Amino acid sequence: MTSSDPTAAIYVRVSTEEQAKEGISLDAQIDRCKAFCKARGWNIYNIYTDGGYSAGTLNRPALKALFNDVQAKKFSVLLVYKIDRFSRKLKDLISVLEDLKTKGVNFTSVTEHIDTTTAMGEAFFQIIGVFAQLERGMVKERVELAFDKKISSGEVLNRAPYGYTYKNNRLVPHPTDSTKVATIYEMHTAGISYKEICHKFNLPVSTFYEIIKNPTYIGQVQYRGKLYKGSHKPLISEELYFKNNPSTP
Repeated sequence: MTSSDPTAAIYVRVSTEEQAKEGISLDAQIDRCKAFCKARGWNIYNIYTDGGYSAGTLNRPALKALFNDVQAKKFSVLLVYKIDRFSRKLKDLISVLEDLKTKGVNFTSVTEHIDTTTAMGEAFFQIIGVFAQLERGMVKERVELAFDKKISSGEVLNRAPYGYTYKNNRLVPHPTDSTKVATIYEMHTAGISYKEICHKFNLPVSTFYEIIKNPTYIGQVQYRGKLYKGSHKPLISEELYFKNNPSTP
């Protein structure tokens, strides 16, 4: 390599979940990027590594350091193993691409073979960005569909509230705490202060209000601001619940 050879910055990223599911290790990305640079005779200025960070935001420590070095014109090529290692938001991708071009920095991907110094390369980059965003939207839709399916079967989506526990992935009354819920509601209806109730049952104040406001106890499931009939056993009557929540429709 000579002093006239392009100088590349390598950026690699992986979230803990991605590495566990897909095995896309940081070392594997680095090795591929180094080999790519060697094959083209590029010098490597620095390797920027973000481990355990999502591509949904640009707020990542190594990426911030990279942007600072872009401003200082430390390198002429930004190399990534794959576009989604850099970002999965089309808006962020295009914005950063435009900024890199104004600083004279070329963006290149090992697996997508993108070279933004050409019009065709930049167009291809934008197309890939569209598909990356589409894939993310499809994942979101699949997650929402799974949630909708759980709701339609009456499943509770969160952690088990006080008075319940999970058994075979189903919400069931807790052997001891379930009987306390009705007493808490009855005491509150009778005008007994929350401090006295919390003291009696050794409850944090936040837990007390979570209990009083939670429609799970009348056999319902709350999702996206709406109530649905659950498949679990109620711990109190609707009458008792609405006495404690008179403003609830």
